[in-house]
Amino acid sequence: MNIVCIKWSDKFSHDHVNRLYKMVSKHIDDFTFTCYTEDSTNINPNITIAPLNLDYQLENWWWKLCLFEKPTDDITIFFDLDVVIQNDITHFKNYCNGKIRLVKAYWKSYKLKDLDMNYNSSVMIWKGDHTDIWKKFYSDPEYYMALYNGIDSFLYYNFKEKLDVFPKGEIYSRLYGVDEKDFWKPGTPRKKLYKKDNYSICIFNGWRRDTEITNGKYTLDDDGYNGYELYWN
Repeated sequence: MNIVCIKWSDKFSHDHVNRLYKMVSKHIDDFTFTCYTEDSTNINPNITIAPLNLDYQLENWWWKLCLFEKPTDDITIFFDLDVVIQNDITHFKNYCNGKIRLVKAYWKSYKLKDLDMNYNSSVMIWKGDHTDIWKKFYSDPEYYMALYNGIDSFLYYNFKEKLDVFPKGEIYSRLYGVDEKDFWKPGTPRKKLYKKDNYSICIFNGWRRDTEITNGKYTLDDDGYNGYELYWN
């Protein structure tokens, strides 16, 4: 099983990479761990480094699409560096079914507008040849990066037939919620951060996102990890 992550620029540090490696090691015995990055300084030597091709001139989350540049014969699981693996994920290999499986934002029970959708790429599982995704994106990257807010929308509106989602009860959002019964609705006061210890994974989508700054402080910053340290220590 291949575990992959991406560290580009300075939003995340080597500590986030090493922390993710620790969490994976707690739950999976036989795996390879690869970090795609332009700076491997202080990354755990047990982690394989795959240099990013900086000639592509991508930024932020768009680097994820490089993962589909080549086919893979092995089950591959991608994790964003701000996820927390809380419980056993050995069964996740059973979710690999020929499609690319993403997180479904079950907490988005409100009406979606414009190019918004309810898929999230903080965790992805796939196997096989999905190079058509990379080829389409890189045929006109400037156009797609201007049109869509991220790779989630790009995948959803161009390759939905290739996508599948994780079932309820596996993954929730620290910032946005759990499901249609327990979620934060945009435009309303934010009353809490969500924590569900029985879930397999918590995603921190929105961590240090500029649009979430409130009174000079990020809505979800390092303090949001308080209480989660046991999962990687």
